[in-house]
Amino acid sequence: MTQLQRRTRDPVAVRTTVLDAALELFAQHGFADTSLRDISRKSGVAHPLILHHFGSKESLYAEVKRRVVEGYAQRFPAAARAVNRPINLRAELRRIMTYVGENELALRLCARTRVDGDYQVWPGEPNLFDLLERRMKVAQEQGLLRDDLDPRQLSVMIMGIVFFWLENRKHFAER
Repeated sequence: MTQLQRRTRDPVAVRTTVLDAALELFAQHGFADTSLRDISRKSGVAHPLILHHFGSKESLYAEVKRRVVEGYAQRFPAAARAVNRPINLRAELRRIMTYVGENELALRLCARTRVDGDYQVWPGEPNLFDLLERRMKVAQEQGLLRDDLDPRQLSVMIMGIVFFWLENRKHFAER
């Protein structure tokens, strides 16, 4: 039995293999310069089987992005479930930086989307921001965070700081 035959009988393994290959290729080459045939070659999964599992290249791309965002909740499940717990900004920044720092391809994909002019909201991203915003509001209600700060704007600033630092960490390592 060939490796491909085993994969076709395990849809979860097929999806995982395709998503891993697609993440790497989309992060390296961008959406436009990555074909389904490239992903097929990289993953060892037949092009028609990729279409069977994902429907289209666009759907596969969206699923790659969703997987990156949802990976945070999987990496830090307690934080992802802490909807009504006040946020600790230092700990939250550390978690976000850890996750993105551990996932170089995720950071590259994010940067690549910007280079390619793709400014669409990623699947699952609004949920992450809603969680941060809710936890900031809880902290404000408990007097742990200044109430003159807008939680939505603060969430965006936190993510901006994280990505700026990660993109420039080699430069700042010199200082």
